[in-house]
Amino acid sequence: MSTGKLRRYPGVKPFEISEQDLFFGRNRDVEDLLDLIWLEKLVIMFGKSGYGKSSLLNAGIIPEIQSEAITISVRLGSYQEGQKKSPTESLRLKINEVVSNNPESDFLDNLDLPDSLWRQIKRKQTKEIKQFVFLFDQFEEFFTYSIADQRAFKTQVAEVLYTEVPQYVRDLNDSLNQTEQRFLANAFDVRVVFVIRSDRMSLLDSMKDKLPGILHNRFELRGLSSLQAIEAITKPALMISERFITPVFEYTQRALEKIIGELSNNKNKTIEAFQVQIVCEEIENEVNKGKVPDRNGNGSPDVDLENLPNFDNLYENYYQRKLKELDTRVQYAAQKLIEEKLIFEDSISGEARRLSIDSGVLLHDTTLDKSLLHQLENMFLVRRETTSTGGHNYEVSHDTLIGPILRVKAERIAKEQLEFERLEARKKRNRLVFIMFSTILALTIVIGIGLYTYRQNIKLNAALERAESETNKAEKALNDFLAAQKAKEIIEFEQTLKDAESILNGGNCPPNEMIEEIEEMRKKYHEETDLQEKISSINNQIENCKSN
Repeated sequence: MSTGKLRRYPGVKPFEISEQDLFFGRNRDVEDLLDLIWLEKLVIMFGKSGYGKSSLLNAGIIPEIQSEAITISVRLGSYQEGQKKSPTESLRLKINEVVSNNPESDFLDNLDLPDSLWRQIKRKQTKEIKQFVFLFDQFEEFFTYSIADQRAFKTQVAEVLYTEVPQYVRDLNDSLNQTEQRFLANAFDVRVVFVIRSDRMSLLDSMKDKLPGILHNRFELRGLSSLQAIEAITKPALMISERFITPVFEYTQRALEKIIGELSNNKNKTIEAFQVQIVCEEIENEVNKGKVPDRNGNGSPDVDLENLPNFDNLYENYYQRKLKELDTRVQYAAQKLIEEKLIFEDSISGEARRLSIDSGVLLHDTTLDKSLLHQLENMFLVRRETTSTGGHNYEVSHDTLIGPILRVKAERIAKEQLEFERLEARKKRNRLVFIMFSTILALTIVIGIGLYTYRQNIKLNAALERAESETNKAEKALNDFLAAQKAKEIIEFEQTLKDAESILNGGNCPPNEMIEEIEEMRKKYHEETDLQEKISSINNQIENCKSN
């Protein structure tokens, strides 16, 4: 990559405000969400992880509203043990970062008023500044805080949304002069947007006591349609500018069809923006390396089928490939950092989520240094967030990477366990070998104990054979366990196939969830011929059912 040059595709990290000119395919979504924000005081934007909610905010919504209102984008982060800063305090620090106090409101400091969010915003209000839009990204993190912190936050948000002048301020009206009264009477306008994952929407029910209409105005960000995805794929590549790492390049029609076909292979036929960026980032790398030829002779490389990445295990391959780009001396430390420090796994529920960890905490581990964190950030495996205190937190760049990272972690742990067992067996064998050679040495010194040594040698050989047998048993047990897991999954899935066949025989089409599971197993066990034949038979029946 050329120094100082920019990418046409940001990869796994969300688009930034400065990348709005590269943000394509979401024009209608931006317009619809903007309309809702200007119409309603409280809006919920929700969508699945990987659909590009943060990118829509940064590159779509914020640039549009900045000229009309004070825009305050807030990421509360998950609660960490020992953390003292509450969500309300984080919000207030962010407000102070963005806008200064209006001297005309200094009189409020002389009143006996609670240190509320309403008072803080009122201190910022001027004749020109009276509209504020708060955007809370990754809002599901809010619910990791204590009930008391949540209650205080929603109470204060409700006050700034729905109370022009609180009663405790009205009670002091007689002590104010006319100018001060007019200042208080001139209301500010606050809009709030909570951005949350679809599978965490139910958490918002706990806020209904203070924000009863919280679920009334919702905007769902869906996956990209084929046309939207084509726009997001092709338009950045056609932008003419020397600021990019690559020249202008194009996609052949069959390359586009292949990408769209692979990425839209789900029940809704929609495409995750996250997937588009991973695929296009890899293609951009190939163009930058000069591996994509100019087939049409028009001065622009033409991306064709052979230039596309492998779509099987796309995320796992991406994660492992990025790790391999690191110096071999730090690869393991980087992997342990990402898999064990930046992801939380609940052993009971199986839930996993990203953790946002202070850089000082991470660097307390002597195996890490700032240069490694910077490398991981530049590779977009982790992202850095500036805290309100001027420090930095690091986290995995996107939720969609959590599953693939944990699968790679599981493989690593299984290999490490097997290697540990092999080392232990080797140590045991070495100890026995040492005893054997000691015994042989004793034979040369004391002939008189030859018979005794002979018998001991027999025992030692038997022990060596037992050690070798135990090693083989350990390896066989691991292989048997993996095979049993696979057999169990196939048996359970064959029952799903029977259920699907029963539904089809009854004249109905199986539900979408069952169809999606069948498709996933088709890909996963493509080498199982018998199973593939059963799946193919069921899929043919499903296609007939759909066409009818």
